[in-house]
Amino acid sequence: MIRCVLALCWSLTMLGVLVGCGIPKTVVKRATRTAGVSSGKVSLRVAISPGANQNSPVAVDVLLIKDKSFLKTAQGLSASDWFTKKMQLQRQFPKGMEVMSWEWVPGQNVALITFVVPVDTQAAMMFANYASAGPHSAPLPMSGKVAVFLDDEDFTIDK
Repeated sequence: MIRCVLALCWSLTMLGVLVGCGIPKTVVKRATRTAGVSSGKVSLRVAISPGANQNSPVAVDVLLIKDKSFLKTAQGLSASDWFTKKMQLQRQFPKGMEVMSWEWVPGQNVALITFVVPVDTQAAMMFANYASAGPHSAPLPMSGKVAVFLDDEDFTIDK
């Protein structure tokens, strides 16, 4: 009986090694997406200046970009463009992005924000809707601790 169990274990191990060597990378990548494996976890610590955005609320969107063609489009957008075209872009690229949105008032204390970045994410970006002129957009790291400071006229990101 013990010999049968050992022979079965050895056979299954060898079968796993042989099959494992022949799996194409595309199949492995698809399997990790299907299983919901993440490429990273992001922790955002947000601080807001008491005079942020001319004493007005600041809308902030974080985009997890999954589509390479949308990535090129997003990298060329200012925050003003993003917030103006947001609905149109979401219709145009329905599976191309995941959007997380917040709105904070100047001086507000914000709890730590943590989210998982799916493995098929190409890039992450942040847009802040300031009243002042400027791009108000920046790439975000796809893992780790990130400090965001919403200042009076623009925001900064510290990794």
